[in-house]
Amino acid sequence: MKKLLLLVAMVLFCITGIAQQERFLVFEFMKVNSDQETNYWETETFWEKIHAERVRSGEIKGWDLWSLKPGGAEQGYQYLTVTIYDNPVKALSDGDVWNAAKKAYPAMTEEELRKALELGEKSRELSKRMFMKVIAATKDKFVMEVGTVMRMNFMEAIEGKFDNYEKAEMELFLPIHQTRVDAGTMSHWALSRVLMPSGSKVPTTHMTFDMFTGYLHYFDAYGRNEVFNVDAETQNKIDAAIKTRDLNWTYLGTMKKTVK
Repeated sequence: MKKLLLLVAMVLFCITGIAQQERFLVFEFMKVNSDQETNYWETETFWEKIHAERVRSGEIKGWDLWSLKPGGAEQGYQYLTVTIYDNPVKALSDGDVWNAAKKAYPAMTEEELRKALELGEKSRELSKRMFMKVIAATKDKFVMEVGTVMRMNFMEAIEGKFDNYEKAEMELFLPIHQTRVDAGTMSHWALSRVLMPSGSKVPTTHMTFDMFTGYLHYFDAYGRNEVFNVDAETQNKIDAAIKTRDLNWTYLGTMKKTVK
């Protein structure tokens, strides 16, 4: 009986450990007019303290602000915020932002706080929100800091090849990227599955993230082109895997703010 109880306890511990490692992400892509750059920066600086309170309360695990390239007025989005959660319920709920705001700015009256929040809404246009789950990542100790460069790849799994695509990322590309991380030519890599929005007209089913310490690290890595420096058998597998998805778009992001 004791052995059975010990076994159950070990299983529960393992399940709990796995659950604690889960990461859910809410990406919010912003369009910011050139004449609103200063106002938008002030808005995110104001929100930074609110997100710090949300982290302290356990509502979120972290928050990041990224500037995007190319990011021109005719090329989509200029900024991205990423909010990190440890479970999907928190990620899909609105949370108690008002309470966090009052704690972050105790000297402000409720009217002043409301006006500040409303003013921030006018500095940018929230154009796209995506809810994702991280389903694979390299093993490393990389900590994202201000100045980190992230290459974001918007992937669309071919209809009928969804499982094949994920299998290729996890069984073929993950080990390749792990080798790059171990060699120091990449800091971190992750694959996320887009949970919402979904449907036949949504052009992104997955996103992959290549992380680097900065642009020198990024250009040095891609200058070596070590991703494709593989044997013939592996190259054939890569060619077949590429046919399971479309790479619809790529952005480069530079981390400007972070709260953990």
